Amino acid sequence: VPKMKDLHSVEEVILTAYEHRDVMSRRDFSAVWARIPQLVSRRQPRHQPNPSSHEELLSKDDTRRMLYKIFDDTTNAIEDCDMRELTGTILGMAKIVTILRRKGKRKGEDSSRVILRELLLNKDIKPKVELFQSFANASMNKLDQFDARHLSNLAYAFALIDFDDGSDLFDHIANEAVAKTNEFKPQELSNMVWAYATMNRPHAVLFEAIGDRIVASKHLKEFRPQTLKDTVWAYAKAGVSHPKLFEKVANHVMNYDSLDEFKPQELSNTVWSYAKAGVRHPELFEKVGNHIVESNSLSRYEPQACSNIVWAYATSDVPHPALFRKMANHIVALDRLVRFEPQALSNTLWAYATAGVSHPKLFQKMAHAAIGKLDRFTHPQDFSNTVWACAKAGFRHPKLFDKMANHFVGLDIFHQFEPQALSNTTWAFATAQVSHPKLFQKVADAAIQREREFSNSQHVANLLWANAAMGIVDKQLFLSFVPTAAKLINTYNNQDLANIAWAYAVAGVDAPTLFNDHFINKCVEKEDGFETEALSQLHQWHLWQTKEESNPGLPIDLQERCFNAFISDEPTVSKLQDDVVAQLSHIGLDPKEEVLLGSGYRIDVLVEVNGKTIGVEVDGPHHFIGKGRSPLARTILKRRQVPPIDGIELVSVPYWNWDKLGKDQAKKQEYLRHLLSLKSDR
Repeated sequence: VPKMKDLHSVEEVILTAYEHRDVMSRRDFSAVWARIPQLVSRRQPRHQPNPSSHEELLSKDDTRRMLYKIFDDTTNAIEDCDMRELTGTILGMAKIVTILRRKGKRKGEDSSRVILRELLLNKDIKPKVELFQSFANASMNKLDQFDARHLSNLAYAFALIDFDDGSDLFDHIANEAVAKTNEFKPQELSNMVWAYATMNRPHAVLFEAIGDRIVASKHLKEFRPQTLKDTVWAYAKAGVSHPKLFEKVANHVMNYDSLDEFKPQELSNTVWSYAKAGVRHPELFEKVGNHIVESNSLSRYEPQACSNIVWAYATSDVPHPALFRKMANHIVALDRLVRFEPQALSNTLWAYATAGVSHPKLFQKMAHAAIGKLDRFTHPQDFSNTVWACAKAGFRHPKLFDKMANHFVGLDIFHQFEPQALSNTTWAFATAQVSHPKLFQKVADAAIQREREFSNSQHVANLLWANAAMGIVDKQLFLSFVPTAAKLINTYNNQDLANIAWAYAVAGVDAPTLFNDHFINKCVEKEDGFETEALSQLHQWHLWQTKEESNPGLPIDLQERCFNAFISDEPTVSKLQDDVVAQLSHIGLDPKEEVLLGSGYRIDVLVEVNGKTIGVEVDGPHHFIGKGRSPLARTILKRRQVPPIDGIELVSVPYWNWDKLGKDQAKKQEYLRHLLSLKSDR
């Protein structure tokens, strides 16, 4: 029987196997299936058969008849195969399935590929269950005969096609492997843990045994870069902790004089794995970062690799400004970001925002790309990360926010958002001051349904703060979160405490089970940690509790600190305010500017009108969301609190009304007379 490795096309393999099938052994049939994927994956032109052996290429009918016969002969004898024959056949067919699925069905493809699809795949391009189930059963019956290499190949083959029949096959493979750990070669160790991680079947005993085996090795010289990468990737993906293994691998990589042996994906996946596993190794990250920075070009770095690298450095909190600059400049220099999928776009932006690395051109380019492929944004985390990153980085792009919000409101999948994604999304829109009531309503509805899943204090605080900051008061949302917010009091940091208090003050939702002695005591306990903004928020909450609701407030010492913080901002007078004051004087009033009231609020202008004190608020663009016409929460709260607490009526001069009057002083004066109910001179 000719050696299959000497044949140069799938047709040659099929014809040769068919002609020799009566004398071929089970191992020969296994070799057929091992050779076919090597040839199917090739892009080079097919070699013509040897004229002395074959007069012409096979027709499609001949190919089907012969290949079906070879397939039947193989599968009918599968129960009699030994470990080598079994794994050779299974792995070969699994590789064929992987190639056919990856390349997709193409018009005019070779007849051999068409027939291989018929044999191995269902119409939904999933592997044929009955076929691979028979392989699994045959393997299970003789697992105790498998050596380390073939155990590894068996697990690897089933993982390649994501085949899980729900049985305990993988548990049995793991048990056999643990007993033979010392027999595995590096590639076999790597393939074994890779398979279990890929199948989402972390087997603690197996992973511990393999990790210990690698750590006990004198050196890792036999581990190729891909093997190292796949090993740490498997532990990170499976969520199995083994710090000594990661330390061993990192120290080994540190001994390389150069990282030129590592392909971009291997470098990318390596640092990603350390970040995902929560293992910090700044020296390794420094070495990898320097290598990338010193590279002449990043053209070999795929979009996902670029994204994974910066994500890893940001997640691990390992600064490397030169790396971030190099990566950003590379991305910006690309003609288009067609190959950047939503996850790569969102994770890249998230990384730059988290690392605090400013690069406006990168954000601009990625925002433009995201708008262009909105229909491919279907994962909640990608949406949440994108808008969160832009808001965190201070990059304003209302068009991006609005389009993404409309897209996800249309998808109506907010029930799929994790609590963090719900919180981060609303926080981003509030921070960026982009109003989108429909989005906030969808998020509120989803949050109410999943309220019990909110276990992170910051997620709760940010969700409620964001709704309040945008002036969106969903009473049901605030009432629903009272029990959860109260339960998490011991876990709040200073800003969370202030945000929660301020949010409920803006909403005006009384919550005595939340704002009780325990809450007040927690504020006192953390008193020294409050910054000026947080103290100001607590002052407004104190006013709400004591003056509006007649509830207990802060103790006197903390009250004074909050009051002093609230009045500490030096007032600034705008040109708009100067103009309003001048016109008030022209109509015979005596305006007083920036008057500090007993509540701590400052009023832009106070005037006496018919024996009544009226506060005139000159509301420029910065008093409104996104410089639009919806008032900010602080504006709403001031308008609500000053009249009952300080006994002063407030009127507002919004910038758009004043701008309409142009330079016509007579119209401006008439506008103010009407606003203050003064008789006209006309």
